[in-house]
Amino acid sequence: MKDCTQITPAPGAPVVHGDYSNADRTGWIASVIENENEVYSLGSGAMQREFLRVVVVFEDLSFTEISEGIAAPWMEKAQALDVPHKSEADALAMLDDAKAEQARKHAQRQAESEAEAERVSAWRDTIRDKIPANAKAVIVAQLMQDQSDSMTDYFASRPTKAIILAFSTHTRDLFPEMRKAAKNHTSTAHLADAPASAENRQKYSMGGGYFLKEGGRHSTGWKISKQVFYANDLNNDRANLVPYGEWSVPAEAASNARTYTKTEAVPEAVALDVDAPEGFTVTSHTHTKKGFQMFIVEQAERVGRETFMRQLEQAKSLRGWYSRKWGSTPAGFAFKDQAAVVKFLEAVA
Repeated sequence: MKDCTQITPAPGAPVVHGDYSNADRTGWIASVIENENEVYSLGSGAMQREFLRVVVVFEDLSFTEISEGIAAPWMEKAQALDVPHKSEADALAMLDDAKAEQARKHAQRQAESEAEAERVSAWRDTIRDKIPANAKAVIVAQLMQDQSDSMTDYFASRPTKAIILAFSTHTRDLFPEMRKAAKNHTSTAHLADAPASAENRQKYSMGGGYFLKEGGRHSTGWKISKQVFYANDLNNDRANLVPYGEWSVPAEAASNARTYTKTEAVPEAVALDVDAPEGFTVTSHTHTKKGFQMFIVEQAERVGRETFMRQLEQAKSLRGWYSRKWGSTPAGFAFKDQAAVVKFLEAVA
């Protein structure tokens, strides 16, 4: 048999890649790059010097960069299958198309991620005033999807849907409370009368915690558990700790939610005495949950992550925080007094 390590890669040369878990993919070498430093790979019985790196583009417009040692058997397989060569120009054109497709998919994923974040933020705006003031935990049902693969001894599951069933005034894990909450939605009502085997007590290392679920831990099905409000964000906003999902909390259960009625005194906005530099806007707002006055510093243009983290650190040093948009209050850096706003703007503007 021909020694595959002796095949020299060249632009336009065909390759075929596939293994026991993936179908064969046909591609072509778009470019060959010399290694500037000494690179070695583990070959049959000894370390082998890798002089070249190879950029391969496939028919599905995916591409990868590999060593010549990895590319050689791919090339040998293509030769055995009599896959035709391409010109270097055609292979490079395919690579350009592949990079453009990768950029398009990346932009699409980013847009979808931002749209999802906006949906979740808008949803949290709708539930914020429904959370009872004395709530210390939320009871959530999650539809788990089995992701296990017994062939590779891999066991896992992931949530595909969530339902907010109830809130709790304590942090104890009580199955009667979970069973009662299960009645709040038709999809989970069957768990109210589930057998004792559905009560999973796995509060040990690598365990799944306390949860109500029929079947195994990673089996497909509904799982009910309590999620405690142990920590909170800088805004003291518990809505950020409630999983995004369908709201199925009975109306009477949220009757003691903290809201300002017409009979309650809502602090009036304080007159601003801050000259904001160009690119920044300072507005006065009332925190609807706590009732205190605060000032929001908005930026006209979005900044990079490093700049944002420096600004956040500066805000924290002045006892400020970053407030997400909620209701009519805009997103921005929040402070309780104007003196802190002035110092913040002097530091970051």
